[in-house]
Amino acid sequence: MKALVISDTMFASRERTMLSRLCIGLADEGVRVIRAVPEQDGVRASEGQGTDVASGLVTYSDLKVPFTVGLRAQRLIDTLAGHDTDDVPGDVDVVHVFGGSAWDIGLETGRRLGAPVVLEVWRHGLVARAVGLGNKLTPPPTLMTPDEALARSLRAGLGAGTVTTTRLAPWGVYAPATFEDSPDRGPTPSIMMVGSGYDARAFAAAMTGIAGVMRDRPNLLVFADAHAAHRAGIWRLASTLGVVDRLSLIQDLEARRDLLVSGDVLVQPEALGEQRSVILEAMASGMILIAARDPTVALLQDGVTARLVDRVDSAAWSSTIAAYIDRSPEGHLLARSAYEYVRERRRVSGHVRAVLEAYASLAGRPPLTFKAG
Repeated sequence: MKALVISDTMFASRERTMLSRLCIGLADEGVRVIRAVPEQDGVRASEGQGTDVASGLVTYSDLKVPFTVGLRAQRLIDTLAGHDTDDVPGDVDVVHVFGGSAWDIGLETGRRLGAPVVLEVWRHGLVARAVGLGNKLTPPPTLMTPDEALARSLRAGLGAGTVTTTRLAPWGVYAPATFEDSPDRGPTPSIMMVGSGYDARAFAAAMTGIAGVMRDRPNLLVFADAHAAHRAGIWRLASTLGVVDRLSLIQDLEARRDLLVSGDVLVQPEALGEQRSVILEAMASGMILIAARDPTVALLQDGVTARLVDRVDSAAWSSTIAAYIDRSPEGHLLARSAYEYVRERRRVSGHVRAVLEAYASLAGRPPLTFKAG
């Protein structure tokens, strides 16, 4: 089986670790994976930061002009044809698209190849568009989602008589075999702040709450994604609050998993119905997650995987962070609970299995026999 996995710029960067794990798992089960990334991301991917030895790599133009979709899709197909002389474009069994901005070229590429298309619905804001495509296109794309709440929304939107398939394929993470009760995170406590920055009010509330905690803990440091912080105006706010000297802005923080999981607390201020594999990484590493309450993300369960607060309540952010930043007994219990959740329910093998089952069904193949482990 041969799969073309197309990702947009955001996924090629922020979620490259998750995509790499998936591609390796698929290759281990005998799937030939060709990854397609935007041209501007090709150099970074070819240097090993966005792809891996288990998948080939091609690039495509992500010019955001609707009438060029056909031309860009054909260029991608021509690139595929020259990628491996032993293959022809018709050999592609499935096209899997990650990132809403790549859906158009993914659908057109699948149509021209005569291959079924899988659209990854990773945030609530894509549900209406996915439902519209599922009800309009013939044959319809398969809608795949990593979250139970998103799956329910998709099925409800499509209706009982739909011919469009919705599949649940929760993203996975590698977790250590045992949970460390007292992880050595160094003498300086730190907070990692992630998100898109589009909800400036939520970021401001969280930063204001964090600043209150920092006043009582002069060694507390905060790291935030640079793009999100600039978008939300966090640097200017931190300066006003008098804590800018302990705020560091990191380019592509969510892609810097080694740095991010060295923190004590992961703060996610926004409630935008988005899936972020970095949250799984944090849970697996023993970090404490404090996030905005978001009913559209089933992974966020108060007292089980995270502590949840109202996104614009700065006092709640402050009191909750203060209660957990010092690794209290309650914090250890929460970190262990989150670790056990991902260890039992969010394994990489489960993600790979769900995706393989979908690919086999679309390609008209018999049920797959999976390797042990």
